Amino acid sequence: MGLFDGNKKTCDLCGEKMGLLGGIFSSEDLADGKTICGSCRGKCTPGELKFSAMTLDDVKANIAVAEANKKKGAAEFKATQKIKKGAYRGNDFVDIDANHGWFMNADEKDGWVYSLDDVYYFNLDLDYAPLEEGQGFEVRTEDYPELPKIPQGVRVTDAKLVIWLTDNELAVSKVEIRAAGYSPDEGDIRGAFAAAHDFFLALKDYRASKVPAGKH
Repeated sequence: MGLFDGNKKTCDLCGEKMGLLGGIFSSEDLADGKTICGSCRGKCTPGELKFSAMTLDDVKANIAVAEANKKKGAAEFKATQKIKKGAYRGNDFVDIDANHGWFMNADEKDGWVYSLDDVYYFNLDLDYAPLEEGQGFEVRTEDYPELPKIPQGVRVTDAKLVIWLTDNELAVSKVEIRAAGYSPDEGDIRGAFAAAHDFFLALKDYRASKVPAGKH
C-alpha cells in the first residue's frame, strides 16, 4: 500500500480513487458536496463551466450533452465546404455543414460541432513584431474589408480566427482556430486572410439562405 493510499478521495461519478497524479489536482468540488475526478471532468463540454455551482446531476447532464455532440460530429456532420489555410491553401481550417448550419474546427479536429446560428461576431486576431529590413511584404487587406488592416512598420507573427458565440449547449463563448503557422511567411499570412474571408462568405451565404424569398 502506498503512503497516501488511505487518504485517497473517491470520485462521486465514476467511483475511482483519486491519487495525487490521478485526479486530486484536477478534480472539481461541486455545489452539493460531491467531487469529480479529472477524468470525469474531461468528459464534460469544452466551455467555461463553473463546477462549484453545479451538482452531480448537472455534471451528468453536461456529459450527456457532450457525448451527444460528439456523436453528431461523427455520424451526422457532412461537410458541404472545407475551408483551407496556408500558403498553398492545403491545410485544414474550418469545415462547414451548411445543410445543418454547423461548423467544426478542422485545424484541431477536436470533434466538437458548433452552430452557425450561434455566431454573433468573428475576427482575425493578429500578433505583431517590429518589421526588420527585408521582411516586409504586402497583403491586400482592402480585398477583405471585414478583416483587420495590418499596420505599417510591423510584421505578423501569429494569426488566429476567433469566433464569438451566444449561449449554447457546449457553454463555449468563443472558438479560436489557428489561421497561420508559427513564424508565418508571406504565403501563410495571405492564406490566413483568404481563409478567414472564406468563413465570412460561408456565414453570409448561410444567413442569406434562411431569409424567406422576397425579403433579401
